Order: sequence, then structure tokens, then C-alpha cells
Amino acid sequence: MKRLEPESVGDVLRQALDRQNMSEKLRETRACVLWLRIVGPQLAQVTGKPSVKNGIMTVGVPNAALRSELMMVRSQMIGQINSILGFETITDIRYTS
Repeated sequence: MKRLEPESVGDVLRQALDRQNMSEKLRETRACVLWLRIVGPQLAQVTGKPSVKNGIMTVGVPNAALRSELMMVRSQMIGQINSILGFETITDIRYTS
């Protein structure tokens, strides 16, 4: 039996995630975590917990005025999230009541 070169745990985990097609889901989960960082703690406390499915982030917003404000900066927030992730993971953000 040949001895393989040692690999880092991170490399092994990345390979396992890629084989199981879980890399995209992991990035979507990371995008949800980034919501707090992008909008700040006060706004994150007012909005609902974000969820992502097929690249579309859905966030609960309690009132129309705040929803309108967030709509104006939606493309900037998408850009920030994708920039931090290093991948084009989020394609849209939808705000629900």
C-alpha cells in the first residue's frame, strides 16, 4: 500500500463537501450569517432571520417603510455578501412581511 502525502483537515473537508455537492448549501448558510455583519445589530434585530434557497435570500421585514429602504440598497447588499463569500452565491434578496 502506498503512503499518501499528508493533507490538511480543511482540504479533506472541502473535498468531502464537493463530492457530496454541499459546497453551495454551505455558502448559502454562510450568507445568512453575514446578514448581521452587513446590516448591523440593530437592523438585524428588527428583521427576521434570513434564509436562502437557490440563491435567493428571504428576510422578514416588519413594515413597509423599512422594506422600501432595504429595497433601495438591495443590489449593494448582494454585492457585499458575494464579495465576502468570494462566490456569486446570492442572486436576489426578497423582503417579506
